[in-house]
Amino acid sequence: MSDITGEATVIRNASVLAAEIGGELVLMSVSQWHYFGLNSVASDIWERLASPMRVEALCESLAADYDGDIQVIRQDVVELLSKLASRELIEVQA
Repeated sequence: MSDITGEATVIRNASVLAAEIGGELVLMSVSQWHYFGLNSVASDIWERLASPMRVEALCESLAADYDGDIQVIRQDVVELLSKLASRELIEVQA
């Protein structure tokens, strides 16, 4: 898994295909031929990554929009981003 910190900047990998199937957003890595399904919150995160975004700014915006505990959100976001990065679905810049 990637070492993703709050200072890292993340963005979608431009070569990834995305489609909604049965109410779920499904991502397809063309380079690895892997697919990855996203729930509604993960889909919201994917939408926010259309432009480069610092991880901490992403967590803060999610905490405001979902009225959640920033520590829990930060942990969950880093876990999701690590999975997406390991599948080359996002790009991480330290």
